[in-house]
Amino acid sequence: MDPPEEDLELASLIRSPPDQDLGNGLEPPSTPTHFSSRTASYRVPRTLSRNKTILLNNVPSFSKFATVKKYMDKTSLSNKMMVLAMLAMVVGMLVIVTSDVETSIEQEVVETVVVVHHEDTDVASDVATVVDSSSSSSTMSDSTTASFSSSSSTSTSTESSSTPFEITGFSKIIGFHEPSFDNMYGPRYYFKPKGVGYPLAPTGGVHPIYMIDNPADEEGNEITPPADFDDYELSPYTDTRLKMTAEERAKEQNYWHGKLALIRHEYGYWNFKDSYWFKNKGKSRPVVDWAAIAAKTKTNGNGNPLHGEISKEDFPKDSWQTDTDYITSFIAEAKKLIHRVREGIYAEYGWASSSLTAEQMNQRNVYLGVHIASEISSTGPDKGVAWIYQDSFDALVKKLLNAMMTNDHFFVTLGGHSAAAGHGNNFFQSYMMQFHDVMEPVFDRLGMVLVTANLAQGGMGTLQAVLAGVDVYGEKDFMVWDSSMTEKGALQDVFGRMMLLSGHRVPILFDIGGGRGFMDALRKEVGAHVGGITSGNPHLNETESIEQAATLPHALKHLFCKGGLPTCGQSQFKYNATCWTDRVDVETPPTEQNKGYGGQAKWHPGNRAHQLIARRMTLLFLRALEEAMNVWLQATVSEGSPLDGKYWHLAEEEKKIRDALKNANATATPCGELMKLTPRVCNTPMRGATEWTPRYRGDESSIRQLLKPSPSGYIPAVVGETEQVYGGREAHIPQQRIPMGEVDVAMIARSLPQQVKKHRRTFSTTSEVSVASAEAKRNGQHRYSRISGSSLLRNETSHRIILGRRLADDSGPIVPGEGWEVQGGPIGYCDGTANAVCGRDTLSNCLMTGHNDGRGKLDGDALSGWVVFNLKNVTQGLFLARMETWIEFESNKRTEGWTEVNNGKRARHRYLKAPPPPKPADYRVEVAVNGVITKSMNETEFNNLCTEPGYNLIICTLWDDEERALKNEKEDVEFAFRMAGGGRKGIMGITHVYYA
Repeated sequence: MDPPEEDLELASLIRSPPDQDLGNGLEPPSTPTHFSSRTASYRVPRTLSRNKTILLNNVPSFSKFATVKKYMDKTSLSNKMMVLAMLAMVVGMLVIVTSDVETSIEQEVVETVVVVHHEDTDVASDVATVVDSSSSSSTMSDSTTASFSSSSSTSTSTESSSTPFEITGFSKIIGFHEPSFDNMYGPRYYFKPKGVGYPLAPTGGVHPIYMIDNPADEEGNEITPPADFDDYELSPYTDTRLKMTAEERAKEQNYWHGKLALIRHEYGYWNFKDSYWFKNKGKSRPVVDWAAIAAKTKTNGNGNPLHGEISKEDFPKDSWQTDTDYITSFIAEAKKLIHRVREGIYAEYGWASSSLTAEQMNQRNVYLGVHIASEISSTGPDKGVAWIYQDSFDALVKKLLNAMMTNDHFFVTLGGHSAAAGHGNNFFQSYMMQFHDVMEPVFDRLGMVLVTANLAQGGMGTLQAVLAGVDVYGEKDFMVWDSSMTEKGALQDVFGRMMLLSGHRVPILFDIGGGRGFMDALRKEVGAHVGGITSGNPHLNETESIEQAATLPHALKHLFCKGGLPTCGQSQFKYNATCWTDRVDVETPPTEQNKGYGGQAKWHPGNRAHQLIARRMTLLFLRALEEAMNVWLQATVSEGSPLDGKYWHLAEEEKKIRDALKNANATATPCGELMKLTPRVCNTPMRGATEWTPRYRGDESSIRQLLKPSPSGYIPAVVGETEQVYGGREAHIPQQRIPMGEVDVAMIARSLPQQVKKHRRTFSTTSEVSVASAEAKRNGQHRYSRISGSSLLRNETSHRIILGRRLADDSGPIVPGEGWEVQGGPIGYCDGTANAVCGRDTLSNCLMTGHNDGRGKLDGDALSGWVVFNLKNVTQGLFLARMETWIEFESNKRTEGWTEVNNGKRARHRYLKAPPPPKPADYRVEVAVNGVITKSMNETEFNNLCTEPGYNLIICTLWDDEERALKNEKEDVEFAFRMAGGGRKGIMGITHVYYA
C-alpha cells in the first residue's frame, strides 16, 4: 500500500514562513451535518474546563506533489535528511526575514487537521482543533482535541460548509486508544478521571484514558506548565529555556517538521479512531463501574481488590471491550505500531529490512530476536537479545492483556548499583529511561500508562531498599535486577523474595547479568516467572578503527571494538554526558558547573551500552505485545468480545507463587541464613520508609512521613534544605540529540498524523533573552520542585492518649522529642522516573545530571528524646532498621548547646517537671511499643540485635513479637526508639525502617 499522499507534501517537509499560506493541499474536512449550523456544549468537571473555544474551519483544497514523491521514494533516509537540512536552512532564513519582528512572543489560533489513511473509506476525516498559546497563562490543557467521524456521504455533502463547528468547555480530551502526551508532573500523578488505574478504574461519564489538567502546589495554587509542552510537532530543542537565537530556533523547528514527515512516510503513524461518539450524538462510551465491582469482588492476600479481574458479563454494553469492530480495528493498528517500532530498532543497528535478503532477514530475526523455550541452557549472543521461559513469557502476555483490558498502569522498575543507575551518564541516558522514551508512547497508544522507575543507587546493592518492599520500590509488574557487582549469593535471594512478596502485583523478575542463578532457583521453588538479557554482542558490527567508526550507524560507534581497539573504553568515545548547557532561565548557576562529568569509571557503561540494554528490553516487550494481539484477535474471532478472563486474569496464578513463598521454611532459605536474627522476614511482605533516594512517591515514602509530631508540632526537618535552582522537567540537552540522518526510534514510536498549523513564534533580536527567560521562569514548575521536604508531611498538632508508664529516667511518658533532624539527601521530588525533579540545589556543580540517588539519615543523640513511629495495619510484630552507628560525635546540630534531654522541654501542661536523671557511664538504647518500654539495652546488648548482611549494611531487629504474628490481626502501633545517656556523644543515625 502506498503511503498517504498528504505525507509527501512539500509544505510538510519545509514549513512556510508564518504569514504565508501553507498550501497544504488537504481535502476539506467534513463537518457533521447536525453540527454544521450550531454550537455544541458539554458540561465537564470544573477542573477539566478552561473555557476555551474551538473553531473547526475549512482548510485549503487538495493538491499533489508527484515530483517530491518520486524523489522521496528513491532516496535513502540519510540523503533525504541532508536535503532536508539544506532546505530547512534556506527556509529558516526566510522565516526570519519575512516574520514580523516584535518585542514579545506572538500567539495565534492554531488550526489542526488530523489526517486519515486513504483506506479508511468507512470513516471520514477526523477533525481536531487546538487552541495553542505561548503566553504565560497557557496550560497543557489549553490544547484541545476532539474527534468526530461520519460516513463518506456526509463528508461529501458538508465539505463546502463555511459555518464553523464550535465546542466550549473541554481542556484536552483523549480517547481510549488515541494519542496523548507526556505528563510533566510525575507519572505517579496521573490527572485522570477518578478511578482510572489500579485498584479502581473508570466510574463513567466523560472518560478518556486521561485528561491533562494542571496540578496545584501545597498552597492550592495552580502550577502552569511550559507553553507548547505537549505539542508533538514542536521540537523539544526549541525549548524556550535553551539559549538560542531566533534563527537557530526557526531552523531547528523546520528540521523537526521535515523529520516528522519523513518518519510518517518511511514508517507510518498511529491513526486509530472510534466513531461511537459521533454515531451516538456526542454520548461517551459506557465504562465499567469499578467502584461497584470492587465492593463485591473477593480480595486477594493483601486485602485489596483483584486486578480488575471481572467476568465478561460485567462489561457494560457498548463499552469498548465489548465492541468487536472496535477491537479488530484497534488490533490492526496496534500491530502496525509494533512493527514500525521494531523495524526502527533494526534499522538503528544496521539491520534495516529494506537492505537485507530473505536469508539475512532470517538471520537478523534470530540475532535480534527473543529466545523463548520451556527449558533454557544457554543465554549467549546466538540466543537473541533476551531470553525468557515459555510460561514466564505467557505470564508477561497476560499481564499486558490485563492492563489493556482495564486501561491500567504497567510498572517496570529497576533495583541495582551505580552502573544500573547510569553513573557516568546523565540520568536520561540510563537504560531504564531510554526504554521509557520508546515504550511510553507505545503503551499510551495501546491504552495503558507505562511507569518506568530507575531506583538503582550508587555504591550499594538492593537489600537496604527491598526490605521496605512496595513502600520504597512501589508497584511492579516487571522487576529488573542489575546488581551483580555489589550483591552475590544470598543477597540476591533476598531481593527475589522481597519483590515477589510485596505489593499488589507479583512481578516477572528480569536479570541484566549475573542473577540468573537465584532467579532459576526461585522459579524451581515457588514457580516465579523470570527472564533476562543475553550476554555478549548479538552479531552487531564492531568498531575497527576511528575512521571506520564514522561509517557505522550512530548507535554502534565504539560500542563493540575489534582486535583490542581501545576506543570503546575511552571516555571521549564512550560517554557524552554534560553538567550544563546554556539556558536563559538560569543565567549563572550559583555554583560553577563541572566542565567534565563525574562517575565515568571503566566499569560503568556508556550511553550507547545503556541504549542497547534498553533496546533488548524493548524488543522483548514488542514480542510480548505482538503475541498479546495475536491471542486477542484469535479469541475475538472465535469467541467474540469481550475477551474471556482466562486470557488476562492473573490473581489465581500469582496467589500460588505468594503462598509458596509464605509457606516456605524461611530458616532454610539463603535469605533466612543471611537474616539469621529474624529469618521470618524472608516469608513476610515487608513495608517501610527511607531517607535515601530514589524512593517511590518522593517524600511520601520518607521516614518523616511515619513520624508522630512532638507536642509543639515539630517533625524532624532537613538540615540546610533549600529551594531548587530551577523547576520543571529537564530541558533536552542539544549535544545528546540523534544526529541528522540517523534513525530516531522514539520519534517513530510517537509518530502521529500530520498537524498542519499556522504557528507564529518570533523573538525580537533585542529582547529575545529577556522574553524567553521570563516565560521559562514563570512556567514549568514541577508539582514538588519548590516544596520543602517537611511541607509534604502531615501537621498533626493533636495526638491520641499515650499508653504506658512514666519512664524511670524522664519526667513524662513516651512523647516525641524535638532533638532529631535529617541530614543529607537530595532536595526535590526524587522518585526515579522520567518526571523526577531532583537534586538541583545551589551547591550542585552538575545541575543537569538528573540522577536521583542520594543518602539522607535521621540523626538523634541522647539529648534528642524519643522518635515515635505511627505504624498502620501491623500484623507480624516486626520492626527493623538500617542503623549508622559510626556517626561523628556531637554532629547532631539540632542539640547543639543543649545540656538535657529535649532541651528541657516537656509535654505541655500534662506532667510535673522532675529533675533529669543522672547520666549513665555509657549510653543505652531503649525501645517502646504502644507506650510500654520493651527493651533497654547497653551497647553490647544492642549490637547483639544487629547483623551485617552486606557491605555498609547494619540491620538491627528492634521488635520481634512472634505471638502477635500468630494472631495475624491488623493493629495500628506506636513504635518508639531513643538513646539515653552519653549526651551529644550518644548519637545514632537511621536511614531505613522496615516493619510488618
